[in-house]
Parts: sequence; C-alpha cells; structure tokens
Amino acid sequence: MNTPTRILIVVNKYWECDPVCWVLTNEYLNETCGVELPWPNMVTYPWYGPVPKQPSNPRMVYAVGNVIVEVWCISDLLTQFPNTPAYQSSSQRKMDVLGRIFDYSSLPVGLVVAVGTASSGPFCPTFQGAAQTNINGSVVVGSKIFMHDGHPASDPNPDSQWRCDYFDQLMDSSLGEKSVLANLAASSLETALLCPPTNPATNGQHIYVDGTNVAIGDVNVTNYTEYATKDKEAGNSFVANCPGNAHGVSLETTHGLIYATARQRFGGDPPFLFVSGVVDRFTMFAVDVSPKVYAQNVTGAHNAGVVVACLVAGVCLGQ
Repeated sequence: MNTPTRILIVVNKYWECDPVCWVLTNEYLNETCGVELPWPNMVTYPWYGPVPKQPSNPRMVYAVGNVIVEVWCISDLLTQFPNTPAYQSSSQRKMDVLGRIFDYSSLPVGLVVAVGTASSGPFCPTFQGAAQTNINGSVVVGSKIFMHDGHPASDPNPDSQWRCDYFDQLMDSSLGEKSVLANLAASSLETALLCPPTNPATNGQHIYVDGTNVAIGDVNVTNYTEYATKDKEAGNSFVANCPGNAHGVSLETTHGLIYATARQRFGGDPPFLFVSGVVDRFTMFAVDVSPKVYAQNVTGAHNAGVVVACLVAGVCLGQ
C-alpha cells in the first residue's frame, strides 16, 4: 500500500484565507465551472478572525486515496501574539511558527502551495502577446522565488529581523511544472474571477500560469506605509540581480517565507507553487488598495481561491 502524500496549501492572513475557504466550500463553483470538489473531511471554519485555541490545526483537510490536502492559515498560528502589524506582519514571527505545519504529520510532503494577495511585480505577464501594466484582479501562478531584505542589519526593523543566505537570488522549485500547472488556466475558471472595484485590469481578469513566473518577496517589512518604498527596492533588486528576466510578476511579503520553510525541510529546492491574487499595481498599494481595503483584498483572495479550488480538484484529487 502506498504511503499517503501531503499537499500543503498555506494562506497568509485570515482575511485572505476566509475567501479561499468560501470558494472551497461553494457548490455553485462546481455547478457553473465544473470544479468538482468533495466536501473536506475536516473543517475548522468558519470562524470570526484567526481560529483561537487550535494553533496547530489546518482550516481544512481533504483525504482522497493516497493524497491528503491540508489548507492552513498563518494567522491561526500567530494567535498567541497581539493583533498588531508588529507581530502579525513580522517575517520573523511567521518563520517562528511555519514549521508547525510540517510537524503536524510525519507523512511525506509532495507539494507546498503559497497563497495570498499581492502587488504585480516590476513586470506583468503579456496579454495576447502585448505588454501591459495593470493586471488587478488577475491571478498569477508560478514556482520561483526571489527575496529581498527590506530591513537589513544596516537598517533594522526591531519587529522583524529574519535573515537567510539567499536574499537577492533567484530560487527554484523542484516541481515538475508541466504536470501540475497544466489545468490551472482553463477558460471556464476565468469566468469565476471577480472584478476588483479599484483600478481593475485594463484587459480583464485572467489566470497567468507559467513555471518561470517569479514571486518577489519584500521581507521584514511590517509597516504598510513603507510598501511603496520597500516594494520598489525589492523590484529594483530583482532587476539588478536577474538581468534580462522579465518574469518578476508578483510582489508581496510571505510567499518567500513559506518557500524558505519548505526549503529547510527538503534541504534544497522544494516542490513549490505560489498563487497570487493581484490587488494592486507595482508600488501603487496606497492608490489601488487603500481606498477600498476590504473589497479590493477580498476580491483578490477570492480569485486566488478559484485557482486553489482547481488545483485541489484537478491535481491533488486527480479529477
């Protein structure tokens, strides 16, 4: 009998994970888009905010055949800390708790998926062969990571001082990208994507899937007012350190931390994907998100959840 394999889907904040869970438990998606998801075997949802008193449990577990799919929320692992950005947005605090996800079971891990809302990076995917600058509401899927330390030792953030030896380097995944990514860009899925209220993509909402896509991580940044400056620094570092690479299409704070935790456990390039629901243009967080924080972020998280649902149904559950 084959040993079951764990698929870890790790979502950043609770307000990102809630919309993902809405999609995963929404039969209407099955009826309209043909994403045939079973009901999960375990559900720690819904809840009002981060799930308390259960800091080491996933939000959902699917067990089908030799595949066990676990949906995790990092906010749930941080409930012992105050609900302030100094703790809840700290790269250092997140890295302190992310290992619990791997420790939840001794079964082998076959895939790690990082999920959350994001800015587009210094580059955007082309649309029908032409360049574009706004993909708000779209979803970007890829498998490569580039992290930049927004507050190095020379400019420390007292609330977050996580370090690694591969900042400002392009990091790879061991994922067999063709087999895993093949079903994620189906046109029927795009009909389920919501349009964000603020500065939506000029070419509509789409799912951009490419194993060469890079998630740029802006690490050790806990103050949202720094996003414009620190995101630009991270984007500039990517351009400088990866000359000629136009695949830096997602930028946020946490995909890279999930990758780093997986890398520690695998001792090298992990089987890894990221799913970014894009809510703002590069360095335009204050313009695109701040006017309608709830609506803009929930739209992006929901759209990421649509791709997660397809991933769970089509890849992890073999449907």
